[in-house]
This record gives sequence, C-alpha cells and structure tokens, in this order.
Amino acid sequence: VFDVQRKVTYKNLNNWYQELREFRPEIPCIVLANKIDADMKMTQKSFSFVRKLDLPFYFVSAADGTNVVKVFNDAIKMAVTYKQNSGDFMDEVMRELESFDLQEKKEDLSESCPEEKPPSA
Repeated sequence: VFDVQRKVTYKNLNNWYQELREFRPEIPCIVLANKIDADMKMTQKSFSFVRKLDLPFYFVSAADGTNVVKVFNDAIKMAVTYKQNSGDFMDEVMRELESFDLQEKKEDLSESCPEEKPPSA
C-alpha cells in the first residue's frame, strides 16, 4: 500500500517488495494506491512499479471505501488459490508448526484436567 499524497511511500514499494520476496518468494502480492479521495487525478496515472512487475493493482480510499471490499474479496480469492496450490517451503513449515501446536495443546489439556475417579465405597 502506498499513499498517493506521500511520494516516499511509492518510492519504498520496491524495498518492501524485495524484502517480502526474500522471505516469501511465491506468495501472492497486490499493490494499493490509497487516499485517492484526496486527489482523483491520481486514478489516471500509470505506475511503473506495478507495470514492471505485472502485479494486481487497485486505487482505493480507506476514507470513503472506494474499492475496499473488492480488494478484500480479490485478496481472499488469491490467498485461497495460493494455499490450495502452494508448494512453498515456508507454507509447509507453517503447516507443520500449526499441527505441532494443536497436538501440544491437546496434550496440555489432558494433563491439566485428569479424569476424576469415582470415590471408593
């Protein structure tokens, strides 16, 4: 996300993108130009960063809601598709960790809540 009123945020996109790709090379990525309500002329501009990398791009306004629902819907669809088809090593690691964490919680619960035995008569 970059702020159309603050050029420095657009200039930082490349650094942010490279950092993301360093850790998650395959994860889907979208670019948002925010605060278009402040300057609608920005919607007529073309942005080289987006063109060069051929990334999905949206003009949005958090203030008036322009494209916010669309972005979330599209991002969710991309995430679900990615998760279903992912061979990303980091995703494999995360699935293992999630599985391990769930098993650990079940064990903790069984230890903290021992079954009560009926009193001897």
